[in-house]
This record gives sequence, C-alpha cells and structure tokens, in this order.
Amino acid sequence: MKIVRVETILLTIALNRDYGGSVYSVPRKNAIITRVHTDEGLVGHCVNGEGSFEVHRQARDIVDQELAPLLIGQDPTAIETLWSRMWAATHRGGRDKWSAVRAVACVDSALWDLLGKRAGLPLYQLWGGARHALPIVAIGGQYRDGYAPQDYGAEMEEYRALGLAGCKFKVGGREVEEDLARTRAARRAGGDDFVLFADANRAWSRTQALAFCRQAADLDLRWFEEPCHWDDDRRDLALLRAQTGMPIAAGQSEITTQDCRDLMLDAAIDVCNLDASWGGGPTAWLRVARMAACFGVQMGHHGEPMVGSHLLAAVENGTYVETHHPDRDPIFHQMVLGRGRIENGHYTLPQGPGWGVDFDPEFIERYRTD
Repeated sequence: MKIVRVETILLTIALNRDYGGSVYSVPRKNAIITRVHTDEGLVGHCVNGEGSFEVHRQARDIVDQELAPLLIGQDPTAIETLWSRMWAATHRGGRDKWSAVRAVACVDSALWDLLGKRAGLPLYQLWGGARHALPIVAIGGQYRDGYAPQDYGAEMEEYRALGLAGCKFKVGGREVEEDLARTRAARRAGGDDFVLFADANRAWSRTQALAFCRQAADLDLRWFEEPCHWDDDRRDLALLRAQTGMPIAAGQSEITTQDCRDLMLDAAIDVCNLDASWGGGPTAWLRVARMAACFGVQMGHHGEPMVGSHLLAAVENGTYVETHHPDRDPIFHQMVLGRGRIENGHYTLPQGPGWGVDFDPEFIERYRTD
C-alpha cells in the first residue's frame, strides 16, 4: 500500500459569542480536516482544531506544500519513519513553530486512522486498550459580561443535565477574590460529586496562584491547571506543589516531548495535559504518556474529545475526556458522526476501526474556507 494523495480542508465557524478565558478570546472555531489517500482505496482521516485561524492556515499550507510531497509513494504504516521526516519541517527558521508542529500532528493523526482501519481496530485498542469508557468533563466557566459570580452556577447545572461529570473552570482573568467567588458558586451548584478543576491559562503570578490555592483548599479541586505566567512556570509550579499540596496540571502549552519531560524532571506537575494536535500528533503524545508513567504522572488531553478519548483510553494513566458546550464546539457535537455515547458522566468510545467516526459532508461544505 502506498500514499497517493494528501488532502486538507480548512474550516472556520463563527460562534454565538466569544468563549474567552483569562488571557485569550475564542470568537470562532477553526479546524483542519486531513485525509491520506492510498492506492488501495483506503483513506485515513482526522479533524484537528483549537486555536487561531492564522495558525491553522499556516499549518494547512505546510501540509500541502512541504509534508505531502514527502509522503507520496511512501508506505503509510511506517509511521515512526514518516513522523521523523515530517518533523524536520519544524527546524526551518523564520516562521511560527506552532504552525509547523500542528501540520505534523494533522498528518500523523490521519496516518494513525489509516493504520487502525487496516488493522480493523479502534485506535485506543491498537495503542493499548486500558479501558473502553472514560469520565467526561466540560471546559467551561468562560468569562461573560454582566455575569455575577453566582450566575456561573446555572452553567454547572447545564453540564450535569448534558450527562457530564464535571467542569474545568476558568480562572485567572479577575482578581483572586472574585475568581474564588465564581469557583465557589460552581462548586455549590455542581454538588460534592461534581468533578471541579481550576484553569488559569498561565494568567497569574506565583503570589496570586498561591493565594488562590490556599483559599480554595476546601473546594476539593481535582487539579489546578497552568496557574502561573509562562516565563518561569516550571519553578513556580514546583513551588506550588510543594507548598500547597494542590495537584498541578500543565503541558497543553508545550509543543515537544522534551518540554513535557522537563516539567516532570522539575517535579512541576501531577498531570500532563499535552494536546496531541498542538504537540506533534498521537505519536508524540504516546511517547509522553509512557514517559509520564515512569514518573508517576497522570495524563490529560486539552480538549479535542475525538482524538483525546482514544489516547486517554489507551493508557493506564489516562484521566478525563474534555469537551465543550455544544455551542462552543460544533465540530465535535455536529460534524463528527458516530462519535460515541455520553451518559452518566462517562464517554463510551466508538468501536469502529481507527478513530471510528465519519464527518458530515454538508457541514464541511458549509464551513470550508478554501
């Protein structure tokens, strides 16, 4: 079997509002569909999304202009070899490394789907099959104009009604006291069995993060994600872990396995939530997961439930599938067909080969930009 064509489709969807966090805005959902076609008619595909339109556009161009020519005529099952050849594109100077890494991830994700289809196995089973269902939580608590702290409780009630087990709640965009009040409202509304996380997206200083940890000690937070500014975060995260005992998660802002390794070497994290689409694809994520097991570190995955669920279910140290409200992620909730089942706080993975899903062609035609 040989690769004969690599196809990309860029999608962009205007959302009903800005789903912003502490240091970012999300007025649109952007994604890339990648398809790897073979001479035997088998096609591997994936959709990878989150982040700015410009990064996605640049990544799509890198796939089309640089990675696709490397792959034509190659054996698609030689994924380690192909990944190494593609990764060389990230060494080129003078451009955004995030775009190049994402380009590799898009193709890598489609190649794995192709291999799963050839093997006749869901990817989570091909990669290890630790479980077939996982607890699923929302990424929520985004800031809304005119909302008082108590108003965020209704959002938690909505997540429970959607069958979700908890919420990764955004903080860091207000003073510590206000964000504590918002988080307390989420805990009250969700209840004691609602899994609650705090996520500052690197917005706070070490002093602010320490104050939040100490005052939130009674909220039974599952973990505190990316609490500190990026420029000295490994040292700050290690200090927070040592002084407060609060479980710390980070990794989604890293784009290499080596960056995640250093978080573990510096004893900075309890959970590594590398995003496969931001960090080089499933090939890179699985390397990090095996390494994390040696450090006693658990694995998360930043969003992208279609991809993240298979990776997390494959390994023994996987934790929670993350999704968004259906209005925030129309890709997963509308475009992805046969995606699996959400009920009673758990996500049961699709059982078809590869990612086990298909994509709605009418949705694609409506939102493609090329």
